[in-house]
Amino acid sequence: MDLEGLSLEPQARDRPAAVVLAAGMGKRMKSGTPKVLHRVMGRALLAYVLNAVQYLSPARVLVVVGHGAEEVERTLGSPPGVEYVVQAEQLGTGHAVWSTRAALEGWRGPLVILPGDAPLVSPQTVLDFLAAHRALGAPLSVLTAELDDPASYGRVVRDRAGWLERIVEYRDADEPTRAIREVNAGVYAADPEALFGALEAVRPGNAQSEYYLTDVVGILRSGGELVSAVTGPDPREIQGVNDRADLARCQETLKLRINEAWLRAGVTFHDPYSTYVEPSVRLERDCVLGPGAVLSGRTRVGEGAVIGPYAVLTDVEIGPGAWIAPHAVLSGAVVPPGGSAGFPSGAAAGSPCRPGPAGTGGGGRRRPAPFRRRHV
Repeated sequence: MDLEGLSLEPQARDRPAAVVLAAGMGKRMKSGTPKVLHRVMGRALLAYVLNAVQYLSPARVLVVVGHGAEEVERTLGSPPGVEYVVQAEQLGTGHAVWSTRAALEGWRGPLVILPGDAPLVSPQTVLDFLAAHRALGAPLSVLTAELDDPASYGRVVRDRAGWLERIVEYRDADEPTRAIREVNAGVYAADPEALFGALEAVRPGNAQSEYYLTDVVGILRSGGELVSAVTGPDPREIQGVNDRADLARCQETLKLRINEAWLRAGVTFHDPYSTYVEPSVRLERDCVLGPGAVLSGRTRVGEGAVIGPYAVLTDVEIGPGAWIAPHAVLSGAVVPPGGSAGFPSGAAAGSPCRPGPAGTGGGGRRRPAPFRRRHV
């Protein structure tokens, strides 16, 4: 699994600890693969969350595993600073966080909690959320979002002063509460002592007979504490994955986010909506990607190179100024600077098979002989 160079330094009290909840079965995925290991843009859901977490410079990262724990640990490996905590029974989010209590015994720094199936939460949002939590000084903060269609998300109920009063899960909400558009994003920052003290009082008296982490809001408020709700900048970031349709929507959002970043970096996309570029791919300025191109793995594209429409490239090194034919399928290949791949042996530069120099209009009009796709 590519974790974008995840590296955590030794423990320091002025840095947070992070808990990533990755124990759920994900029944609605209808799959034998643990939900957090399903992939979007070539990377597991859990990897995106861990990539965001690293920007906090956390002293510790605890990943709570349960269903498919061995597979999750085997896939993730042992990145420095990451610890696994096993939730033997999946009894809800509150129970999942409670499972980390022994491992966090004596921890006094802030604790940030994130779901392992929310790949769209950006590092900047997590950083800003933690900064807001520290500034507000409440024992617990919750990241929220306002949605046009809040669907089945837990609703955020504020008091008249704007502090968070309670979070009501959709199944337990009445119609007036369901009409609220502000929802829980599932990301929390907390003082560990206050959090675990409140978790002791949580009971499974709800529609799912689970220990809800959200119940700690009401428990803290009943004890006279304030709880802050911090609204994120982009409501799309809170989208989690419960089924394959959610997975596809997340992939579309991530694909466009990646392509827009490359557009701003000087790369040309003839159709950014149909072009697929995984986050592990690297592109140099002035390269051109045709519609429907698929670039994955450790593919590298040099400055000014042209990738033809519907080319499929995996772990390919493409030199500056190189040409890749439409529909070419390359894996593990190296194309030298100014070279070409995927063209028939008789196709010369400027022919309709191969793009000619700028302004030539594609060269001559002679129709080339049919040819088979080649792997180089």
